[in-house]
Amino acid sequence: MATLVLLPGLDGTGELFTAFVHAMTGVDARVVSYPPDRPMSYAEHVAFARSQLPQDEDYFLLAESFSGPVGISIAAAPPSRLKGLILCCTFASNPLPVFGPLAKIFGKLPAIRMPAALASPWLYSGRSTSELRRAHEHAMSRVSPAVLRARVAAVLGVDCRAELRLVKVPMLYLRAKADRLISAGASRVILELRPDVELVEIDAPHFLLQTEPQACARAVEKFMEHDLKPDPPLDVEQSLRVSKLTQEDLWDIDRELLTQSARSWRKVARIVGNTIDKLSSRIPGVPDIYYAQRVRHLVEIGKLESQGDLHYMRHSEVRLRG
Repeated sequence: MATLVLLPGLDGTGELFTAFVHAMTGVDARVVSYPPDRPMSYAEHVAFARSQLPQDEDYFLLAESFSGPVGISIAAAPPSRLKGLILCCTFASNPLPVFGPLAKIFGKLPAIRMPAALASPWLYSGRSTSELRRAHEHAMSRVSPAVLRARVAAVLGVDCRAELRLVKVPMLYLRAKADRLISAGASRVILELRPDVELVEIDAPHFLLQTEPQACARAVEKFMEHDLKPDPPLDVEQSLRVSKLTQEDLWDIDRELLTQSARSWRKVARIVGNTIDKLSSRIPGVPDIYYAQRVRHLVEIGKLESQGDLHYMRHSEVRLRG
């Protein structure tokens, strides 16, 4: 299986991934740790993370909280071996817009650390343990206050929605239902821009990977192992059935695919499923894989436009051109 590369939250150390990494089975996980003593912009974090990525093997990228814009920016101009992006409790633009005007001055404020007792309700929300509190406090103690201020300022000024539109690899979003720090609105922004993103919701606070490592591990493993297999080629029996289609059948299939499409983005899997429902009585036995191939044909001739990889009908979408 491909490697999983983890980009950390605000602490930047990666130490808080321990429970989640232990919960993964059969997956080689690697953690990127940001410099703890060098204030950096998001662009500098992106450059640093790129320098740490595998060069000679396939991998998935998991970006937690603060690192969401880092992961999105990397996936928008992806290295050749990147196979998928997993976003966890994160955002594509400032998740606290009311504080946006403070972005430019936040980095100049006095160096004050937030006491763990004040951070706990926002991060753990009733799921705190002594072990988790100690791990969090240790991770934060390793990072200079200037670095933390710079990261918060970066969050308040970030907007990578344009980059999100450019991502072509399949994406998964892990959302914590009880997240008091990053609201559901942040995930809605991502899902509205990219309806092809798969959403998994888990009943947990913002520290999702830390409080529900098993549930998160299973969701990520499923995404990596099963949901990312490309649509297979037609087998012999399917090819024989398709070879018997008449030109009129092909016209009917294409017309119905276009009817099921819209001016807004729709998942290819949805369009294919609806088309099969409409035509199964008149043109029985045609596999969904072939309908997906006809969608690619309609994109090639300019009837539809697409985003995402069309070889994955669950992770790509199309809309009527114009």
